[in-house]
Amino acid sequence: MKQQKLFSMAIFMIVMTIAIGGCKKTDDPVSAGTSNPAINLSVGFSKVSSTTSLGKITAVDSLRIDSIVVVLQRIKFESHIDTVKVDTSGKESPDDDRESNITFKGPFIIHVRDSNAVNFADQTLPAGTYDGIKFKIHRIQKGEHYEDSDEHNRKGTPNNDSIAGYSVAVWGSIKKNGNWVQFAFKSNIELEFKIKGNFTVAASTNTLNLALRFNTGDWFTHVKTNLLLDPTDQSKTNQELINEAIKKSFGKGRGGHDSNKDGHPDD
Repeated sequence: MKQQKLFSMAIFMIVMTIAIGGCKKTDDPVSAGTSNPAINLSVGFSKVSSTTSLGKITAVDSLRIDSIVVVLQRIKFESHIDTVKVDTSGKESPDDDRESNITFKGPFIIHVRDSNAVNFADQTLPAGTYDGIKFKIHRIQKGEHYEDSDEHNRKGTPNNDSIAGYSVAVWGSIKKNGNWVQFAFKSNIELEFKIKGNFTVAASTNTLNLALRFNTGDWFTHVKTNLLLDPTDQSKTNQELINEAIKKSFGKGRGGHDSNKDGHPDD
């Protein structure tokens, strides 16, 4: 018998606030004769409720996401995103130094707790015409140098040993057989993704807001049946299904200008 299910969906948004100064003639397809701009990157998180009327394959009736940690690396702005290839091998690959001026290297450990924007990086980007980005979900290693959003926002120096060896961590609660149960799910996926968007950076612009948006509400939803998955189920098959859902969510992200500074790409 089909059963109504309620669960919380999370929208994971990366909001990029960019102070533009310009770029060198060899770097800038828009104009010439200025230096690389200083850039502030921030991330926001919001929750949306949703319902489905599909039957369930687990004992999970509802799911709520409370907080997320995501590790990003090599956030690269691309001028021809359709021709860009991504690395799906899951192996570590070196940075291309020739492209370092349009890449935020990281890794960045980003703590997402609520709908408020979280600043996590200050780097530079040449003015230019970019129609997408390529980014990597990175498996952080113990002792690896990184930039942390909590430390960046003067919330103290956090201890991230709990996510060593992982790239994504989610804390929340699920309702199983009528009872709410807390969970902590961690994933060690390490893959590159690309998304399209209008990221044009004019050399004459002083400040530009860009936003990326990802729907984390799909992370615990079966990619084929749209049924809820149980994050407390440690079986290999279930863990693989959740990882597949997470990968699909990142691949479906979108981005672009954020003129009204609401953390959402302009329509």
